Amino acid sequence: MKKNISDCSTFCALPWIHLSTRPNGHMRVCCTANASSVGATNDKVHGGEVGILKNDDGKPANFNHTSLSEAWNNSYMRNIRKDMLNDRIPPSCVKCFKEESSGHRSKRQWETEFWNNRIDIQGLVNETKEDGSIPQKVYYIDLRLGTKCNLKCAMCSPHDSSLWVDDWNKLHPQIENETLKESMQWDNKGQVDGATYNWHINNEKFWDELYLQIPHIKQLYFAGGEATIIEHHYLLLEKCIEMGHADKIQLRYNSNGVELPDRLFRLWKEFKSVRFHYSIDSIEEMNDYIRHPSKWSHMKEMFHKLDNTEENVEVTIACAVQMFNMYYLPDFIKWKWEMNFKKINIWPLGAGMINYHFVYHPPHLNVKVFPASFKRKIRAKYEEFYQWLEETIAVSGGDSYTKEEFLSAPYGIKRLKGMVDFMDSEDWSRRLPEFREYVQLLDKIRGTSFEEVFPEMAEIMREDYV
Repeated sequence: MKKNISDCSTFCALPWIHLSTRPNGHMRVCCTANASSVGATNDKVHGGEVGILKNDDGKPANFNHTSLSEAWNNSYMRNIRKDMLNDRIPPSCVKCFKEESSGHRSKRQWETEFWNNRIDIQGLVNETKEDGSIPQKVYYIDLRLGTKCNLKCAMCSPHDSSLWVDDWNKLHPQIENETLKESMQWDNKGQVDGATYNWHINNEKFWDELYLQIPHIKQLYFAGGEATIIEHHYLLLEKCIEMGHADKIQLRYNSNGVELPDRLFRLWKEFKSVRFHYSIDSIEEMNDYIRHPSKWSHMKEMFHKLDNTEENVEVTIACAVQMFNMYYLPDFIKWKWEMNFKKINIWPLGAGMINYHFVYHPPHLNVKVFPASFKRKIRAKYEEFYQWLEETIAVSGGDSYTKEEFLSAPYGIKRLKGMVDFMDSEDWSRRLPEFREYVQLLDKIRGTSFEEVFPEMAEIMREDYV
C-alpha cells in the first residue's frame, strides 16, 4: 500500500477520522456514501446498501448491537482504507468521483482539504497497518439521533422525519408506478436488521464509548431528524462542557432552523465554534412547498436571528439541490444578495452566495431526471445569470475579494457550472413518470399545487412533454 497520501488518487480523509450514523442507528462511511448506489433505475448497484458498514455476517453494523470500537476496524472499514491507499475507488465513494468528473466540488475534496488543515492526516495514515486497521481515535462523528422532526420536506421520508409517517401512510398505498413504490418503501417501519429510531435511548454502551472519545473529538455534527428539538443532543453538549473539552470542539449542524431556543445559544457559547448550515431550499412559497409545512415569514425571522449570533457562530445556507429548485437557484441567490446579511454566507463561504448539495434520494427528485428540453432551459437561465454575477457580486468585494478572486472561486460560478454539467452528465428522464405521480399524490394529500407554486415548471407535468 502507498502511505504518502499525495500519491493516492482516490484518497479521502474521512475513513481515518470519522463515522456517520443513520437515524435508525446504522453506521456508514459518511453521510453521502449510500448515495453511490442511486441511479437512473432501481438496480441497486453494489447491493443497494453501499456505504452502510457491514459486519462479517453481511448485516449492517447498527448501534443497537454493534459497538463503536467494533465498527471502527471491521472488515468493511479496513477494506475502504486499503482501496484508497491502492488507488481504487471504493463502491461507497462512487458518488464523489461522479460529481468531480462533472466539475462539481465533492464532499471527498472539501472534507479532505478541511481536515488536512486541522489534523496530521499523513501521520494517521502512517499508522495504518497492512490489514487497513488504525488506532481508534474518532475526531469527527455525524450523529442522527432518531427521526424526531418538525417538518416533512418533499424530498424526505419517514426514514428521516417522524412527521412524514402520516403522509406516507396515505401516499404509499396509492402509488401505481412500481419503481416509485419501491423507491418510497419503508420496510417494517424501519426496523430492519436490528435497527430502531430510538437506538440512542437507554443505550449506555454507546454513550460510554462516545464519552471516551470526547478528548479526541474535534467536530460533532448533528443532522436530521431535527437536532434542535432532540433532548439527547443537548445532553451531549452539556457532557462535553462538564468534561472540560467543549472549548476544543467545533459543533456543526444541518438544521431546518424552525426552533432555535435560548438554551441552544447558551450552550454554543461554551464551544470553540459552531458551523450552522441553515437548510433552506428556495424563497417564499417555493420553500414552504419543499420544506412543508414551514412558513416563509417565520423562516425569514430565523435568518435575522442567526445573523445576530455570537462571533463563534458561522452561518451558511445549505441548499438541497433537486428537481423543485434547480431552475430557481439564481432567484434564491439574488434574494440572498439583496438581503445584505452581516454573517450569513459572507465571503468566502459559498463565494458570498449559498452552499449546495445534491439530492440523490428519492431518485425521482434528482436533477438528472429533467428531460433534455428543460435541461436546456435551465442551462440558458444560468448562462444569463453568470453575467449578472460578474456585473454585481464580482465587482462588490471591497476589501474582501477582487473580481478575479470571485470569478475563480471554487464555490462561485465554477460550482454553478459544475452543477449544471452534473445535471447533464446522465439522462435519468425515464424517472419522469415517477416524478409526476409523486407530485400529484403529494399535492392531493397536502392540499398544495405544484403548478401554482412553480409555474415555469408546470409544463414538465404534461405526459406529452419531452
